[in-house]
Amino acid sequence: MNRDGNTTSFWQSTTNPGNPQNTKENSSKHFDTIIVGAGITGITLAKELQNRGQKCLILEKENIGFGTTGGTTAHINNFFDSSYDEVISDFGESRAKTLASAAKETIKYIKSNIIKYHISCEYNECSSFLFSAEEKQNNQLEKIFDAHEKVGIETVKVHSIPFSLPFENAIEIKGQAQFHPLRYINKLIKEFEKEGGIILTETQVTGFENKDGKVKVSTKDDLNFSSDNIVWATHIPPGNNRFSVLLAPYRSYALTAKLENPVAQMAQAADLYDPYHYVRYHKSNDDYYIIVGGFDHMTGDEEDTEKHFTDLVAYADEHFKYKNIEAKWSSQYYVPADGLAYIGQMPGENNIYISTGYNGNGMTFGSMASLIIPDLMEGKTTPLSDLLSPGRIKPMASARNVLSEVFNATTHFVKDKFSAEKIKDLDTLIVGEGKVIKHDGETIAAYRDLKSKLHLLSPVCPHTGCNVVWNPSEITWDCPCHGSRFSIDGGLLNGPALSDLKKIDQE
Repeated sequence: MNRDGNTTSFWQSTTNPGNPQNTKENSSKHFDTIIVGAGITGITLAKELQNRGQKCLILEKENIGFGTTGGTTAHINNFFDSSYDEVISDFGESRAKTLASAAKETIKYIKSNIIKYHISCEYNECSSFLFSAEEKQNNQLEKIFDAHEKVGIETVKVHSIPFSLPFENAIEIKGQAQFHPLRYINKLIKEFEKEGGIILTETQVTGFENKDGKVKVSTKDDLNFSSDNIVWATHIPPGNNRFSVLLAPYRSYALTAKLENPVAQMAQAADLYDPYHYVRYHKSNDDYYIIVGGFDHMTGDEEDTEKHFTDLVAYADEHFKYKNIEAKWSSQYYVPADGLAYIGQMPGENNIYISTGYNGNGMTFGSMASLIIPDLMEGKTTPLSDLLSPGRIKPMASARNVLSEVFNATTHFVKDKFSAEKIKDLDTLIVGEGKVIKHDGETIAAYRDLKSKLHLLSPVCPHTGCNVVWNPSEITWDCPCHGSRFSIDGGLLNGPALSDLKKIDQE
């Protein structure tokens, strides 16, 4: 299977891709719900809606698990990157308890799917160990521990952790889980198709119209569909909307290393640095692995992305003994302005739904969408759907972050227009190098591949007009404003853009 970049995740290398039926003769049919995106959100939701009697269509631009689901580290947690003390401060203790309860229910929901559909996906339950790596982090850890007691997340103070990592203080957070994400969603999609569900891969949505309570969707290969509802399971929904400033794109780096010996207990751990380092054990067949991640940064803000892999390997070398590194990869996620995901109805639209802003908790929030959106479609609101409503406004919690993202996007929009390197002769671009350059008065995104062939594109992202930047480790063009990403030939890899970068005639 493919993923949205040059690196290959551990999950890709240990998965046989599913083979959807892809019968594209259904364009004249009307569906109850069209879901755009075949990651954990879209596939889990499609199966849940089908179980409730809906006729659903999944449209996926590439292949199953092409985006973040294929590049996750597959933690399933009952706590989040926005810690419960922060949630209590911003939303109140009652709502923090609602979130904690939903997190525990989500883990049960994933397990019930695994049992019901006999999914072999290397699922296991374990504890996660959160620790202060230096003395000044102790107070933060104590606040998190106190908040867990308030919201009912079973947590205890411990004097040792099952990882060879130095620490000051540590807590054990019980009730976590982990799995092989692609094996999980591949089996769900088989069950979905078995019951008459339809998924079309390699089918890019290029436009949609919502009129008189019906949604019409058009695709790149001139297919047209209609439905009562549409769900965008694609991170930022398309178009220039409020989520362009409420969500910030980030990249995280991960590796999987094969261990020499079995581990005494499966476990996860993270420190309290910003950005934090995170690790977990994984068992596949009779082999044991450690997955290490971190060194996050905003998409498009780093020129030398390869350095983050170097730093990641150095961190693994310093703290762990292993046989060899099996895989190294990076992946994209979105940080929400007020710390919590946006799951539910698009503001001002009764039949358009979104699920986004998962931060580093995609497996939990992506599955939690199936506990929220189906109820909303049936006219049921809950304290959880109110808490995570995309229409919510939390000025105190989000104002500073919103202003920061507006400033960041504006800075890139202006700065990147004037930062192109002037080049008289394109032959000075070396093999494997990508740059935004000015040549003969024209600004060009230029890349010379390993066969010395030039790939020339307009650098202007079709979403809102920012200039893309080169990502040397993934061999992609990334938009630093809102996270759209493109291949060396300009093909769209990730939205919110809906079209490719324009090609430039080499003549």
